[in-house]
Amino acid sequence: MTNWRATLASWRDQLQDWILKRWQLILDWARAQPRWRLVLYGVGGPALAALVFTLFMALLVWQGVLGPLPSYGELTDIHNDQASEIISADGALLGKYYIENRTDADVDEIATVVIDALVATEDARFFEHSGFDLRAFGRVLFKSILLADRSSGGGSTLSQQLAKNLFPRRSYWLFSTLINKMREIFTARRLENLYTKEELLALYLNTVPFGENAFGIKVAAHRFFNTTPENLAPEEAAVLVGMLKGTSYYNPRRNPERAMERRNLVLAQMVRYGKLDTMAVDSLQALPLELDYQPEGHNEGLATYFREHLRQEVLDILEAHPKPDGTPYNLYRDGLKIFTTIDSRLQSRAEAAVAREMPDIQA
Repeated sequence: MTNWRATLASWRDQLQDWILKRWQLILDWARAQPRWRLVLYGVGGPALAALVFTLFMALLVWQGVLGPLPSYGELTDIHNDQASEIISADGALLGKYYIENRTDADVDEIATVVIDALVATEDARFFEHSGFDLRAFGRVLFKSILLADRSSGGGSTLSQQLAKNLFPRRSYWLFSTLINKMREIFTARRLENLYTKEELLALYLNTVPFGENAFGIKVAAHRFFNTTPENLAPEEAAVLVGMLKGTSYYNPRRNPERAMERRNLVLAQMVRYGKLDTMAVDSLQALPLELDYQPEGHNEGLATYFREHLRQEVLDILEAHPKPDGTPYNLYRDGLKIFTTIDSRLQSRAEAAVAREMPDIQA
């Protein structure tokens, strides 16, 4: 037993001596080197290793080793969930059936001022890059890592954000953020190959949530300003674009002061990138925040009892009449138009009369 312990102690001492000698050799070598070379080795070595690792991970993502990328076929057949609309005999919207309250807007239904506000705020070089902005990414990397500036943003282009909205991020055991970022970059490049810049902007504005179960620019414009995307004023467009940074935090109904501050920042960005002149923005920033809020819900609007009765009838009809390819229609996702015989004007008068007389009836 004693010999065994003595042997271990001897090995330990020899190992310590070996480590100390090697460490002393490294120190002697370092002292003999110019300072610039030490800095180069200290910074360049890890940087080169990080670059090689990043390129290796990019290759794995590109080859589909970490999961297949969206195919061009998938990207050419993008369908958002659409609310089905109930239309009265006189053409008024009575209500909707939906899971996500969304009605897509076409490219020509979105005002230029909305596009200008979005690009100036979210991706100023959108019309110059092809899905990945290396300059913006490098700037964000420098500010966030070297300067610890958390307000520098994420460096994602609008095309990358669209890819993220269409294909939610996955969870990986390690390096989830890096892998998902690369997936979004490659998907964004494919989107750029398939769609025009204007089409990409419309796709983006149709996918984004604005809070309160309002999805897409068309529903948001109606919800907060009772208008359409093509008729939004500059200050209204700035409010909606500003909400994208935080739909609850900058909700103009719940947090008007924050929303107004954010609106004015968006307007300032539009001036910075030449989309508004200084004199115009001064007057716009001085405007009060005015909403024309239109609540939407299954229990809001006209003919709520009728709409609930209609729901089951429509479901029965859809069950008996599938799509041409044999798959069933989905009342809550397929954006159907349901035309009824109810006249919204007469219905409104009838409901007003009931509300007026009900207290006397119940007395």
